[in-house]
Amino acid sequence: MVQGFFTDIPLLVEVARQKSFTNAAETLGISVSTLSRRIKLLEERMGVLLFYRDTRSVEPTDNGAYLLDRCGFILEEARKAYDAAVGNMQNPSGLIRICMFRDIYGKPLKGALMDFATKWPDIQMEITIVEHPVDMRTDPYDVAFLIGPSIAPPLVARKLLTVEPFLYASPKLFERYPMPVEPNDLRQLPCIVLQRFGRRWPMQNGNRQVTVEVQPKYNFSSVEMCRDFILAGHGAALLHRELAEPDEKAGRLVRLLPDWSGGFAHDVNLVTGSSQLPRRVRLFVDHILSTRALL
Repeated sequence: MVQGFFTDIPLLVEVARQKSFTNAAETLGISVSTLSRRIKLLEERMGVLLFYRDTRSVEPTDNGAYLLDRCGFILEEARKAYDAAVGNMQNPSGLIRICMFRDIYGKPLKGALMDFATKWPDIQMEITIVEHPVDMRTDPYDVAFLIGPSIAPPLVARKLLTVEPFLYASPKLFERYPMPVEPNDLRQLPCIVLQRFGRRWPMQNGNRQVTVEVQPKYNFSSVEMCRDFILAGHGAALLHRELAEPDEKAGRLVRLLPDWSGGFAHDVNLVTGSSQLPRRVRLFVDHILSTRALL
């Protein structure tokens, strides 16, 4: 009964506005008989008379006026919501909550984020740097840039690029320790471990692979702390090339065992909670994917 009432509200309001079943029916695009029948059925379901009818005009009863006063407000709010939704389609706005590991935020992604902010100035971005993987099913993010293997449904992952860490240290470290020649020489160096890489480092050189279990002198969840300790000469560590590159070019870091990689090649995925996205989030995802070749 309530559901039928909601569908009849626009009919009720239009009859009251036009004070004529004929004019209201024309405006609503239905026949006069259909309109009259639906209003009559509404009155029967409610057990009250909503309109006084005569050959010249239609006027609401006291009950009808009471109902119209409140129904008019509902329709006005619905109209405002509709207009806002249409306006948002044309000029999207609102907040996008984003998270990422710090070492993903390199120059290409930085440029893509700046370009998005310029293109869609009414869309807000809340960007959180995380040190551990997040669960998009429970954590309050719309989009996440995650490093790792496969992403399980119902999450939707879009691969952006593959990253691989390499060994780095400060030249200061080799004022006290010999430069390593083979991966096993790492056992003779103080090592700094980024927790998500762990202490077992599968070093790879073409078809050769050696797993070195290091004894970390320092163990951090923060990539920023790891980098700071490397720069200070406190040990060697695995870092993604994009993060280490500025310091390497400036001579503050050197790449160790240059023929070997860290063996932790992982995909960087842009992850959302589902494929059904608000338009502002869809615009963001499409923008990042359109610049994927630059990342």
